[in-house]
Amino acid sequence: MKRTTKSILTGSITVAFFAAMGASPAQASTETYNCFTTGAGGAATVQNWHVGESGKNVGVHMGVHDNKADGHHVRIRLIGKKIGGTPVNWPWRANYDGNGSYKAWDTYFVNDGNMLMVGVQVARFEGNELLNSCTDWPTTLVSN
Repeated sequence: MKRTTKSILTGSITVAFFAAMGASPAQASTETYNCFTTGAGGAATVQNWHVGESGKNVGVHMGVHDNKADGHHVRIRLIGKKIGGTPVNWPWRANYDGNGSYKAWDTYFVNDGNMLMVGVQVARFEGNELLNSCTDWPTTLVSN
């Protein structure tokens, strides 16, 4: 069963995010996770990934927007859970460019066949201290 893409991005963030993706939010096999917390908003789109499928590079596009003039920077990362519940946290990507800035990255992960779910975490930081964050996980699992 494939899950449809969910999107709660609004206004110019939506336009910038999907323009950078070069893809429509309705594409099959594409999942977008997004969340908003005080001072930050972001999204990660995972392309062509299915539970149990192994040996394949899974494309990821993620971006984070700093939306508060507070002197703090914002970060985003892909998060996951393996079959059995083991958490997986990929490295943070940081946007130090200040209020109103948006920064995006294209990357991938190799699907080992044991990844049960992936999502996104967005946060605001002071140095290495996490001040506040949000996460978005799938409401249903993606399967072949």
